Amino acid sequence: MKTRISSIVCLLCVLGAADLTRAEDPYSQRVADPYALSPDPPTMSSGTIEPYLSFFAGIAVPRSADATFTDGTQPTIVKDVDYRKNFSLGGNLGIWFPTRNKLAGFDLGMELTGFLWQADAGCCQENFNGKTDSSGNFQGTTTEIQGLYIGPNFLVRYPLAISEAYPNGRWFPYVGIGVGMHQMSMRPGGTRGVNGDITGNGNPITDQRDTSVGFLGMGGVKAHLFKYVAAFAEAKYVHAHHDGLLTDRFGLSTPFGANLTVNQYSSSINTILVHVGLSIHFDVNP
Repeated sequence: MKTRISSIVCLLCVLGAADLTRAEDPYSQRVADPYALSPDPPTMSSGTIEPYLSFFAGIAVPRSADATFTDGTQPTIVKDVDYRKNFSLGGNLGIWFPTRNKLAGFDLGMELTGFLWQADAGCCQENFNGKTDSSGNFQGTTTEIQGLYIGPNFLVRYPLAISEAYPNGRWFPYVGIGVGMHQMSMRPGGTRGVNGDITGNGNPITDQRDTSVGFLGMGGVKAHLFKYVAAFAEAKYVHAHHDGLLTDRFGLSTPFGANLTVNQYSSSINTILVHVGLSIHFDVNP
């Protein structure tokens, strides 16, 4: 009897030791992140650069702005132009430099960002894209506007949940500033101007555009879903001043661009954009 009990105790000890060894094995199924220590694919290395590519979509909220007409038509200033909220989409190509050991825990980064958004001025605002004629009839058109921003951003992040699996942080908040090209493409007259530009030829959404310098401020949060895939949400604020914007302020354009009428104005365009997206991160070893 004593021999049987001793045998059972020895067997339990052997099984317990084997289980403990398996639990400590970094390649066992008990590891929460199977990519943490696996040589294939390689882990991101602490202290090495971290390139990434991301895509995003969201909404653009242009702030109401005054329009100052420079073509001699009256009144000269129209208050609070109502630019519509609409979709936005774009992408980033960037790189992080893990320098937190030298910068109180912060990393530095750079990215090239580009995104589109719609900022149509809906029909019809008095003296901006519509007017009451002498007979008391109101006529007007939508001013279709598309915005484009392309430029570099300079970023700072604070890595959180740092581990052997995620030496650059499982998630992190970040902020950035940038300056770039800010372009507004216009189609005064809405569908009436679809086949004509200011000269009566071409596609107005591409031929009638004004380009200026834009200034960007941003902030967001990014979290890794998997080793090399992260989700993020960010908000951007873009400011630019344009002197060559166009609209059919009195609704005089006739259908199909046969008589496209435009009026030039200047305005400061301020836009808030909220984007969510996914990014792919890469490991670059020295």
